[in-house]
Amino acid sequence: MEPREIATEDLRLGQVQLHQEVELISIDLPDDQAEPFFERGFLPGCRICPVRSSPSGDPIVNIDGSQMAIRRETANCLCVRTLSDL
Repeated sequence: MEPREIATEDLRLGQVQLHQEVELISIDLPDDQAEPFFERGFLPGCRICPVRSSPSGDPIVNIDGSQMAIRRETANCLCVRTLSDL
């Protein structure tokens, strides 16, 4: 029996536990909405780590040494994979 492949596209940043570093695979948003994220360093291959939650529950992430708050809905549009999947 062959090992089952994990569909990494199924993992979204909104599902990642605090302090678990992941790699960004893609941004599942229209280009005009994704562009501000590209400008802030959210590029395929970058490492992202949720460090805490805002009072409203939105994730605050560490990306390239900077912290950024993003909306929960947007976090669920960021396809990631855990570093152990690499």
